[in-house]
Amino acid sequence: MPSLTAYAACPACGRDAPLVYKGVVPYCTACGAVRAPLSNASVNMAGKPSRVGSTLATVLGWLVLLSGGSLSAGIAALALWLGWTPVALLFALPLAIFSLAVGVVLVRKGGSLAASASARERSTLTQAVLALGAHRGAITAHDAAQALGVSAAEADALLTDLAKRDPARVGVEVDDQGVVWYRVEEAPGSPRPRMRVGPDAGDGMRVGVGDEADPELDAGVAQRHKRTGA
Repeated sequence: MPSLTAYAACPACGRDAPLVYKGVVPYCTACGAVRAPLSNASVNMAGKPSRVGSTLATVLGWLVLLSGGSLSAGIAALALWLGWTPVALLFALPLAIFSLAVGVVLVRKGGSLAASASARERSTLTQAVLALGAHRGAITAHDAAQALGVSAAEADALLTDLAKRDPARVGVEVDDQGVVWYRVEEAPGSPRPRMRVGPDAGDGMRVGVGDEADPELDAGVAQRHKRTGA
């Protein structure tokens, strides 16, 4: 499964889920809690810088190819018409080669950035929909579309593809009304959100949603139980 570099886990659900901006307010794509801006990647902006760079590089590359090719052809035609063949070889040919090389590099770079943007968009959406599904247990394409701000068709296509590629993690069920539900399991080996036991908390009381257990606190509780004979 594609994944993104982890930033900060959601303090409400403890999951490393991407953000979704609704207006200017960022929300956790897993639990819907308000998050701090820029605390993780967002489904709204994923791949956008690369896509902008791709457009600029591609447009600039074609401009260099067309303008450089036209200019070199014009110089060569004029030089040959005047009988200045050495001028055509000295100026027009190097200009044509330079324009071709630079233009091709820019166009190829634009294509590479476009592919990178698509991969980043899909990776972020995949991470978001898996976090949402694991948090709720089972979701529909409509649920995913509403939570992630994408179309129902796009959400359904993504979930269907995930179910085909990883059926052990994403299962498909159809209820009595004919609604398709996607059951999402936690990733193997992924840390589950746990509750931390505070030193002043009584037995069975937990505080701090989404925090990992503190070994020192656990040891302190065990020692206190040993001294009291509990």
